[in-house]
Amino acid sequence: MATMHYAYGAPASAAIADGFNLIDLQYASSVNALPDGTKALIYLNEGSGVTQSFIDKVTPLLGNSKVFGFYLTDEPDPTGKYHTQVTAANLKAESDWIHSHFPGAKTFITLMEMGTFYNSDYTNTYNPANTGIDYYGINPYPVRSTVVDFNYIDRAVAAAEKAGIPQSAIVPVYQAFGGGGWATNTGGSYVMPTTAQEQTIIDHFAKLVPSPAFDMVYKWSSQNGETSLGNTPSMQAFYLDHNTHTSTSTSSGSGTGTGTSTGTTTPPPVTTTTADIKGTSGNDILRPADNAAHTMAGYAGNDDYYVNNAATKVIEAAGQGQDRVWTSVSYALTPGSSIEVLGTQKDAGTTAINLTGNELAQHIIGNAGNNIINGGGGADTLTGNGGNDTFVFNTAPSKGVVTITDFNPALDKIQLDHGIFQGLSTGALASTAFYTGTAAHDSTDHIVYNSTTGALYFDSDGIGGASQIQFASLTPHLAITANSFAVV
Repeated sequence: MATMHYAYGAPASAAIADGFNLIDLQYASSVNALPDGTKALIYLNEGSGVTQSFIDKVTPLLGNSKVFGFYLTDEPDPTGKYHTQVTAANLKAESDWIHSHFPGAKTFITLMEMGTFYNSDYTNTYNPANTGIDYYGINPYPVRSTVVDFNYIDRAVAAAEKAGIPQSAIVPVYQAFGGGGWATNTGGSYVMPTTAQEQTIIDHFAKLVPSPAFDMVYKWSSQNGETSLGNTPSMQAFYLDHNTHTSTSTSSGSGTGTGTSTGTTTPPPVTTTTADIKGTSGNDILRPADNAAHTMAGYAGNDDYYVNNAATKVIEAAGQGQDRVWTSVSYALTPGSSIEVLGTQKDAGTTAINLTGNELAQHIIGNAGNNIINGGGGADTLTGNGGNDTFVFNTAPSKGVVTITDFNPALDKIQLDHGIFQGLSTGALASTAFYTGTAAHDSTDHIVYNSTTGALYFDSDGIGGASQIQFASLTPHLAITANSFAVV
């Protein structure tokens, strides 16, 4: 398997936090700031040969020990049919110039598919013989709205080898995006893989290209409205697991788990917890090897916890990094534990998993099933992620405004606790108690939705003397009615 991992378009800090150690950069100042254990792959976007622009970009980086190599350009078109034509001769001139001026630096491009989904073809494009380039990214994206076929990877790798690219020069490119405005050559659109599908993609490549110089994930940023690695926390956790080396954590109780770290492997001294699965001062993955209840503590660093038992406790103090809990069962965070993200282990799963935060602010993310999601207090961000979801409000509105990112009035409900939202009768919210506008317009209006801003307010006395209090933020211009609410 690859020991260097690259995420296209990822900011350095985000890439490092998710275990990527080959960083997408362009400038010497950014390269020099990289921490030990990481290297830079410099994106040039140059395919016109050794121009002054090319020289100006490369020269400041010559001899820099933190530079792994240069990404000359992305999917150059050898025909000129789809984009500006890029000749093999121009790429060879660039690669040769880098090799002669910076011995040891590598050159890299990704290849454009010139065939079809079922008949992959890279002939008459680029290979080591006609370009001198060291590595070639092969990017068969198999998960689509019209078809999911992981054997496309096998066909693409075979086609690359047939075109003169040896296995040792192939870099696997893993699909980590979907949706948006991108069209496919099979009709329909790309679909963001589930983490299980992502593992299948990696496994297919691993059989064909077992020891690549590095692997590449496409992509971090959303460029055309698509879902991508950068806005999918569950996929980020998956890649943190993939990218980092795994070591066994010792258990003082009956359970064992695994942890990974980008820092020291010695846990700092802690006397206030009784954790049986412990992290380190680096970025850890704490994953029990069983389904028993555990107490896990990650300490400093950006930690990921995997929970398989509702009685498990996760302990994190404030200021100890950006920490995430991924659960396969309904789960409530431990009070006071400083966790930034709570989500399900399978975002495309349909098991009904209920998620409850604590008094601190979290981003809580459901799966494609019917979830009950409760922020638990604080200025939380809640994402249902499909299914018929219920968003629970049973803490005082003054605790913080909760953002629901994907509320669907046709499927989802907002559940209000009548003990908190006093004056509301239990059951379905009365139609007279709901109003769309900037403020209540009569004494019976208690729940007010500002369609322009998406703000959702509680007004205890309608047009009386009490001020309305914002307790949630929804997407503007939703078809919200009283039927979107239930009072318990």
